[in-house]
Amino acid sequence: MKTKIFSAVIIALSLSTPLIGQTDTDPVKEPKAKFKVTSDLVSSYIWRGTLGSHDPSFQPTFAIVSGGLEAGVWGSTNFSGTYKELDPYIFYTTGPIKFGVTDYNWTFSKSYFDYKNSSTDHIIEGTVGFAGTENLPLTVTVNTMVYGADKKYDFDAGSFTSKQNYSTYIEFGYSFGSTSALIAVTPSNGYYGAGYGIVKGFAVCNLGLSSTRNISITPSFELPLKASLFVNPQAESIHFVIGITL
Repeated sequence: MKTKIFSAVIIALSLSTPLIGQTDTDPVKEPKAKFKVTSDLVSSYIWRGTLGSHDPSFQPTFAIVSGGLEAGVWGSTNFSGTYKELDPYIFYTTGPIKFGVTDYNWTFSKSYFDYKNSSTDHIIEGTVGFAGTENLPLTVTVNTMVYGADKKYDFDAGSFTSKQNYSTYIEFGYSFGSTSALIAVTPSNGYYGAGYGIVKGFAVCNLGLSSTRNISITPSFELPLKASLFVNPQAESIHFVIGITL
């Protein structure tokens, strides 16, 4: 999996190389691949209804985009230095349909390059999503952990087994203007909501409402400000997050 991700990045980089022999009189051509660099600053880190960190967090993205292909790395670290996450990913979009693979790691208790299924901290996830259309601003995303540290929980023994759990998160979103709402469910016991070994079967694990407003800093620069309220019925928790995008 790691080799495939690195290969995709190398291919994307090669596509971005300027044409040899191009002169100043030639028409300027858009590069086939572009770099994407963004960063979010959030008051706390909430992911899919679960708490990553109470502390304010810095969340950068660095990626290469070519057509419908995007390969990059997303990360998160809190200001106190007690939480770190690094997630390489690759996504392909065709029309309103999106396919992707993400390599999550937020534990770092072992070597980062340990990808052995029985011992790795990594979790490999597959994603299929519908991004909606102009006339139907409804999004549907299905995410399933397929490899790595996501293991089944044995309720009788009170411990984890060596079998994959395939924790799944299904989210439905709807946008209206600068505001969006979501509802997400998990079909069986797993990572989301109240966590492994606590709630069995289907559950609603995330309800969210977000709104974005652009704040004018200078006549030519605006700062996007986003406020989000998340409620997790399964875990009986609630979170309010403020964030800006740079």
